[in-house]
Order: sequence, then C-alpha cells, then structure tokens
Amino acid sequence: MRSILLIASLFLGIVSCTNAPTARPMGFMRIGLPASDSSIVLTSGFCGFNAQVKNYVDVRYTDSLNCWVDLVYPEIKSTIQLTYKTIDSNLEELLMEAQKLAYKHTVKATGMREQQFSYQDNHVYGMYYEMSGASATTTQFYATDSNSHFLRGVMYHYSAPNPDSLAPVTDFMRSEILSLISSVQWKDGE
Repeated sequence: MRSILLIASLFLGIVSCTNAPTARPMGFMRIGLPASDSSIVLTSGFCGFNAQVKNYVDVRYTDSLNCWVDLVYPEIKSTIQLTYKTIDSNLEELLMEAQKLAYKHTVKATGMREQQFSYQDNHVYGMYYEMSGASATTTQFYATDSNSHFLRGVMYHYSAPNPDSLAPVTDFMRSEILSLISSVQWKDGE
C-alpha cells in the first residue's frame, strides 16, 4: 500500500510541475485605424466654408438651419462635430463661448494644451485645445476670419474615456483635425 501511495505521489509531483495558468490583466482590442491617400471636398452648401476630408469619413449634415455637420469615423467610433456661424458683430461672444465650452472639460481632464494657428493665405485664424486624461472630449478648436465666418469643432470618442487605450485613436484624430483646419476655405459673399 505504501508503494502505491509513493508511486501515486511521485506521479502527481511530476504532472504538477507543468506551467500553471496565470491570471492576465484585462486587455483591449487592437484598433485598426483607417488609411487612405484620397480626400474629398466637404462642401457645405448652406454654410460659409469648404474643407478637405478623407474619403473614409461619413459626412452627415445634421441641421441645415444651424449649419451643424458631423464627420463620423465609424471604424474607430469617433466624430468631429462642426458648427458654423456667421459673425454679426458678435465675434467676442463667439470666442468666449468657444473658450468656455473647451474649459468646461478641464474638470475631468488632467491637463490642457492650447495652440494658436494662423493660415494667412486662406484667412483662417484660431485656437486648438487638447485635453489629456479621462475627458469626454480630447480635442476642440475654433477657426475664424475675424470678419464674417466662425467655425467651431469638437471631437468625441464613442467609448469609455480610457486615455491609455484611446491614445492611438486620439493621435490619429489629432492629425485629421489639423489637416481639416489647414484646408478650411471661406466662401465669399456668405
């Protein structure tokens, strides 16, 4: 009987020396970012601006009366919401509102970076805001010609605001927004 127990325990000792499964931290799926070299012109027939966007962007005109346009990136669950307004002696009010809306997200953000931009050839001037941390939006901007046109944009991810897992998407969207801003052209007479 002893020899059977000895052989059984020896057998169990050999079998139990294999690698035991270890707990792994919860992971995130790999995000496939869209790729394309071709652009289309975002022609907002009822708004006073045009811009270049990539051909994989789903352009949705959500409110023609108020000139709201959504640039939807369905593959990465992100949207850039654009609002165009005509300046009617209210530039200061529009600037204050854009700044207030950007700073509203600093409650959840761990930091904020502001960057002015100027494309003098197209008369496009403005401010770019980038939030870090678990903010609902990571990027906002406004662009204006300081006379007639005012465009405000905000980018949203439609997923939990986990800055680590969304970093590749945020970087990709940053380049998309900066490309959009640099391509803005105002429509004269509007």
